[in-house]
Amino acid sequence: MKHPEILLLPLLGFVDYFLTVLGAIERDKEHARHFKMEQYELNPIWQKSINQRKWFNPRHALLIIVATGVLALLFQFADLPEGCIQLLPGAVFVVYGVIVARHLGNIFIFRYLARRPDRIAGEITMSHQLVLRLSAAQLAPVVVAVALIAIFSGNNFAWGGLLGASMLFCVHLVWMLKAARRKKPAIQLSDAPA
Repeated sequence: MKHPEILLLPLLGFVDYFLTVLGAIERDKEHARHFKMEQYELNPIWQKSINQRKWFNPRHALLIIVATGVLALLFQFADLPEGCIQLLPGAVFVVYGVIVARHLGNIFIFRYLARRPDRIAGEITMSHQLVLRLSAAQLAPVVVAVALIAIFSGNNFAWGGLLGASMLFCVHLVWMLKAARRKKPAIQLSDAPA
């Protein structure tokens, strides 16, 4: 195999899914008492299975296996320039790196609050649009940081990472638009205390 690093894709895909379920479970212990939101999972495709706390999703597994197979075949048999081949792993691995790191950060906070519930009080209700906007705002510094790395290194892997991080940011924007069209915000201005 020319590029065995592509075999990390299924590992990262399954780790992402596993950590999403674990995060949803950990969130329910204390964090969810204080932060009310419509969905824990941001990707509409996986919301139902994450809401059901399914540890295994056959559709997700099939998607990961097919994507890995397509990339492996592409890398093995397509006559692509090496520069192009470096863009794809950069996009995939930087995006998964960001996603897995965010899951780990969430789980760390959720477990901290579960052990020390006296460190937080009150309740905040957030619309799904706000949660998506917060997530996109957290992605923006990643895009800027990876852009600086790509510009100053000139490395195709870094340019791929910039492409992937930028695409993930744009996906969040699309989800925001769809969520805005789907229904009204969960919080109306008239609900705010005077």
